[in-house]
Parts: sequence; C-alpha cells; structure tokens
Amino acid sequence: MAEIVFGVGSSHTPMLGTQPEDWDQRAEADRNNPAHPFRGGVYTYEELAELRKSENLAAQHTAEVRQERHDASQAVLNQLGDKIAAAELDVLVIFGDDQRECFLLEQSPAFSVYNGEKVLNKTMSQERLDAMPPGIAVAAWTNVPEDHDLEYAGEPELADHVVSSLMVDEFDVSVSSKMPDGKWGENGIGHAFGFFYHRILNDFESCKDMATLPIFINTFFPPNQPTAKRVLNFGKAVGNAIRSWDSDKRVGIAASGGFSHFVIDEELDQRILKAIADGDEAAIINEPEYSYQSGSSEIKNWIAAMGATQGSGLKFDLLDYVPCYRSDAGTGNANTFGVWT
Repeated sequence: MAEIVFGVGSSHTPMLGTQPEDWDQRAEADRNNPAHPFRGGVYTYEELAELRKSENLAAQHTAEVRQERHDASQAVLNQLGDKIAAAELDVLVIFGDDQRECFLLEQSPAFSVYNGEKVLNKTMSQERLDAMPPGIAVAAWTNVPEDHDLEYAGEPELADHVVSSLMVDEFDVSVSSKMPDGKWGENGIGHAFGFFYHRILNDFESCKDMATLPIFINTFFPPNQPTAKRVLNFGKAVGNAIRSWDSDKRVGIAASGGFSHFVIDEELDQRILKAIADGDEAAIINEPEYSYQSGSSEIKNWIAAMGATQGSGLKFDLLDYVPCYRSDAGTGNANTFGVWT
C-alpha cells in the first residue's frame, strides 16, 4: 500500500514575491477596503487602526523590520523545495483554495479533486496583469512561468482512488480532469498550487519525476464553505484513501496558504499552530468559524493536511512564523512554514 512519508505547509501571499519597500501597494488597498474581518467583527481600515492602536503596530513594519522579516521568509522558502526533494516523493497531494481564478459563481464546489494526467500552469496575459489590484501583478512571478506555459505530471490513478474512497466515506466531491477556463479563459491551475510549482519547487528542478494531485477546498466563499470540523474529517478521509491505495509509491501532503491575513492575528495563529502540533482536534473544531474567514480561511488547508497526515506517524515541526505587517492597522500576512516528518 502507498505510504504518506512527508508533509509541508507554506504561505503563498503576494508579499512573498514583493520587495518590502513595495508592500505599501497592498497597504493602500487595505485602506480602501471597507470590510476587514477581525475577531468576529468587521471594520473599516480606520476603525481597525483605532481598535489596535495600543499594540503600536507601526513598530512592526519599519523599513528595517520589513527587510528582516522578508529575508527570514525567503530563507525558509528556499529550504522547502530542498526538503520536498529530499523526501523522494512519487506524488505530492496539495490542499489549496481557489479565489475565483478558476471556479466562478456559476460553479463553486466545496471540495474538488483534480484527476487530469497533466497540470497546466500558464503564463499570465498582459490584460490580466493590468487588471490586478495594486501589489498583486508585481508578485505574479511567484506563481506562473514567465516565458511559456508549463505542464506537470498529474496522478489520475490516485485521484480516482481518492474520489471513490471519499464517496464511500460520504464526501460528495467534484472532479475535474481539466481546469475551468475561469474569468480570463486561461484554464491554468490557480495560484495556491502555482506557488508550490513555480516558487517552491522551481518547476520541479530537483524532483522531475514527482507527480502532484491538487485538491481544492472552498475556504473563502460563502455559502458553501466547509467548517473546520468538516475539513479536518475530509483530510482524514483523504489520508485514509491514500494509505489504502494499492501502490508502493511514497506520497507527501502539502498545505498552501495562511496563516492569518489580511489582518494579522498572532494569538489566533499561535492557538492553531499549537493545536496542529499537539493533534488537538477539539481546539481546531471549537475555534469560532469567524476566525476562519477572508485570507485566514486558508488555515483550513493546513487543517486538512493535519488530518491527512494522522495515522502515518508524522509529527509537525514549525520551521518559522514570520508576521509581516504592512500597516498601522495590522494588515499584512503572517507567513508560516512547517513540515510533518
């Protein structure tokens, strides 16, 4: 039977592809956003800055601090690809989310498994780059190839086995052998996966024979966001399916995204990271669902990975936690990197 031998989690924020002096491009977008979720409330930028003024967050994003945290994030990112290659995986199963890149309002599945033979990562048209909000286009290089489209190996046999097993476990999942065209008609994989392919794995430079299996979780968009409990159980079911696959292949699990953003909440992050390390399911499930909203919803991809790695004897190790603030209101991204070994 197949064996889950490794797991990895990484943030995929555009800030990881942007120089610190340019983080203000996103901070300007934060100022214009009238609805920032934070600890059960929703605030304008001005309201959020007033609420958090006692935290002295201006000291958290000086030029010196920004550079220090940017450098720390890049250092651990540069290690992740090597760690994946060292695990000698045959397949990497990636839990990620879509942000209306591929799945639009017409069809937005709670869970979707990609079972195509190839995964397409497409360059971005100039029209699409020009239409992006401030501070997003500058970081597109982390997610997609610059010069030409690339195809990576999928794992349809494992994907179909996982889907069949999930159906028996009463998870009614969507299946796709080709990505939808999405808003821009580009039918390439979304950034949650592209960041792993292009930035972390350097287009599989060190692990050319490794296939991937993308699994989408709708963390972002109501009304069909799976709860943390549902996501945890889904991850367990995926892990059980992988371990029941009649194959001698070595499989890894990846979580893409998180942690708290677009408003950083270090207390939330530390609670969840401790729960993941301790295998504390109650803490995961009892966290209010309002904690898992907006960008922070991507924590659920890590919860799925936690579930999938259970039963394989792997332990979680936090490699680094780097809260990268970009404004006095505490907006930014808590960059988080970890492995299960």
